[in-house]
Amino acid sequence: MVDKEQGLRKIDELKEQYSKTKYNKATNKYLGMLRAKIAGIKREIESQGRKAGTGYAVRKSGNATVALVGFPNAGKSSLLHVLTGVESRVADYAFTTLDVIPGMLEYSGAKIQILDLPGLIQGAHVGKGGSMKIISVIRVADLVLFVIDINNYQQLYQLMEELEMLNIRLNQKRPNMRLEKGLAGGLNIEGNGHRIPDKDVVQSILNEFKIFNGEVIFYADTNDQQLLDYVADNCVYIRGAVALNKIDTVDKRKMESVKKEIETRTGMRVTPISAKMAGNIEDLKGTVFAGLELIRIYLKPRDGEPDFDKPLVLNKGATVVDVVRKINTKLVKNIKYALISGPSSKFSNQRVGREHKVLDKDVVTVVFDM
Repeated sequence: MVDKEQGLRKIDELKEQYSKTKYNKATNKYLGMLRAKIAGIKREIESQGRKAGTGYAVRKSGNATVALVGFPNAGKSSLLHVLTGVESRVADYAFTTLDVIPGMLEYSGAKIQILDLPGLIQGAHVGKGGSMKIISVIRVADLVLFVIDINNYQQLYQLMEELEMLNIRLNQKRPNMRLEKGLAGGLNIEGNGHRIPDKDVVQSILNEFKIFNGEVIFYADTNDQQLLDYVADNCVYIRGAVALNKIDTVDKRKMESVKKEIETRTGMRVTPISAKMAGNIEDLKGTVFAGLELIRIYLKPRDGEPDFDKPLVLNKGATVVDVVRKINTKLVKNIKYALISGPSSKFSNQRVGREHKVLDKDVVTVVFDM
């Protein structure tokens, strides 16, 4: 077992070695080994933290959960209030919120849980400011909504770096690869024509995790860090968006300049708002809904009319089976077919099978074999 302080010192030493080593083909394998050692120590430290049970007790509810993330005094509590009506202690100084405050946003038929978290500070990845409790909540959210003071917008990049070091991957997909461990025969590495790390780097990384035999198959372009993430198996992949707050304190030119910089640099959708003045909040609600990738399905009885007032809310990529499972899991085995009208159909009342993928605003009639 690695002592946390010793582990952090060791990570700093390894990072220093890494920064002093010039990259070339001869050092590639060594650099991969250093990255793997860092990832291994971080995984052990995080595992000990999770065993200690230091997280906030937050019960997820609604169709999806959004975590408001920002530095202290960024305006998270004010934003929670204008989004959900929940009163959270608000003041013009840091560390107002000392606990997780939940609220519920009802938007376009969906119930979205909004969590106002205590502000993160620089050094969160080493546990400063009680950050491990906060991180435990972020890791189970469906969307991270950064609340950023436009006058200190560079803080966004610090927050992203902290989350990256805490193995939270924003707007990234899990590496598309497969690893099957073996008992003998060495390592068989199949790239399938994709861009992957040099095979000696792959071997070095796997060896550092005590994997000496087996098969590694890549189904997409994969870099060193993605391979490390896959093998370490300690990352979460969460969508992210930005609420650029306090735009009432700057002119329009400044606001547009900062918005463009953040979008270009991070690839995240940025919505300028004023939580204090309730400005542009409807646009932000749309950003949240789009970022969660939720879809609304309207159920229609076979001889009736669709209920447009009470949509069934599902995740993007859902199938007819998922529609039925949301209603009653016991009925899944009795699905015969479905009739679809809407974006996913070629014509009105198209007959489709159980694995047909539904789209937002589809009207669905499910026929059962009872």
